[in-house]
Amino acid sequence: MNSMKWVMSATVVAMTVVGCGRASAVEAPTDSRASKEGLALPSFYGSDTLKEAVIAAVIQSGSGLVVEGKGSGVGEACLRNGVGSSGFCAAGAQKLAPMSRDFAAPKTASGAACLGGAAADAKGCCPGERSNVIALDAVNAYVSAARAAALPSNGLTTQELRRVYFATDSSGVAIPGACPTDWSALGQPAAPIVKYRRDDLSGTTDTFKSLLKGGTFCPGVTVIVDESASNPSPCVATDNATTCIGKLTAADNKVIGYAGDPASRPGNAKLALKAVAPISPTTSTYVAPTVANIRKLLDPVATDAYPLSRRIFLNENTTPPRSFDEDVLYTWAFESNRDEFEAILVEQGFIACDPLTALDCGPGLCNAP
Repeated sequence: MNSMKWVMSATVVAMTVVGCGRASAVEAPTDSRASKEGLALPSFYGSDTLKEAVIAAVIQSGSGLVVEGKGSGVGEACLRNGVGSSGFCAAGAQKLAPMSRDFAAPKTASGAACLGGAAADAKGCCPGERSNVIALDAVNAYVSAARAAALPSNGLTTQELRRVYFATDSSGVAIPGACPTDWSALGQPAAPIVKYRRDDLSGTTDTFKSLLKGGTFCPGVTVIVDESASNPSPCVATDNATTCIGKLTAADNKVIGYAGDPASRPGNAKLALKAVAPISPTTSTYVAPTVANIRKLLDPVATDAYPLSRRIFLNENTTPPRSFDEDVLYTWAFESNRDEFEAILVEQGFIACDPLTALDCGPGLCNAP
């Protein structure tokens, strides 16, 4: 699916198809702001990984939000004081934010200080922040299908993947054998390794670094930016970063890149990973990012879970009132159409936490007991 921006009057009826060919129409509430044709509706920033799913939910709900993506760090900053959003939004511009990670402690590189200068609690949550887990996903290491087939068990160890991308660990200590530039360093026939990654505002990058205990990225790793004409071919300027990484890994046997599941496409493949020290828990085999292996993230006694499994979120700040368009989306997604919202997420490649109950994912950091 190509990235796109949808601008809709809040009085239109939205029709789309989700899941297995289901079509539905949703008549949105009336908003007096929508009486003027061509009214510019608010930009809505957050996870690039979730961008296409949120676009579909906005259309289905009849909300007038203009979904921009740009990264979880941008959406988080829009909930807070705006710092860290790269100038995309002002303080408190949003009350909802799609995020591919949970809230980060305020004043981190990819997060802003609390709205209005308020103090965060001991967990790092700002006043009013609530973590809404909506599904599961994985950070996948993508290569071409041919490259994956040539690797042992179609995969890498977590230490090998960490060496490919990081010069130092999370403590700043140099990683032995870091930053290989040729596939021969991984037991493959000689060929340059072409490496791509998401930018530093990306929740996917935050998760990748955190779970692999990575520090400084290797030199020569190309950063893919959302909707940028500077991204390499075959990407185009309308591609979000996840779509672009999917295209790059499908097109070239030398390429490796990481992204969420929406990067999957014919021609690329997700690597299985074998977790080895210092990653904990370790796994006994190479584990593929299957639905069953990712759902093990929710099982505290499970073994051999996919090492880069993660929760994804539609997080919020409950202190200020939501805008009309955010409220339309929130009410539709969490109150009146939970099953339909989950169907969109699953159609986009995300994993339902519970196969029986929609959005039954348990608490996140900022609403945990």
